Amino acid sequence: MADRETKERKLLALMVSDLGPGLGKSEMARLEEEVRALSDAELDRTLAGRLDLPHSVDEEELEQALLHVEELFRSNQESFTGAPDMSHEPRPEER
Repeated sequence: MADRETKERKLLALMVSDLGPGLGKSEMARLEEEVRALSDAELDRTLAGRLDLPHSVDEEELEQALLHVEELFRSNQESFTGAPDMSHEPRPEER
């Protein structure tokens, strides 16, 4: 059974994958806070939804699906620079 910390890391990996490279440290910290604030049930439901699984998925199915997320996270972690995404007009806090 995947522990809560593992589930949190996997959800963060999915979120970073969706947002793409260039995520700043403050944005990453905010995402981590949001994920940590989820209850266990909300965390499981969110993961199930992100992995296109039914919300009532059992723990074994969820764990099997999570095995594939780690590979995605490794590839994104290598491209994570911590630098702000400057492909848009800078936000006030980036100026």
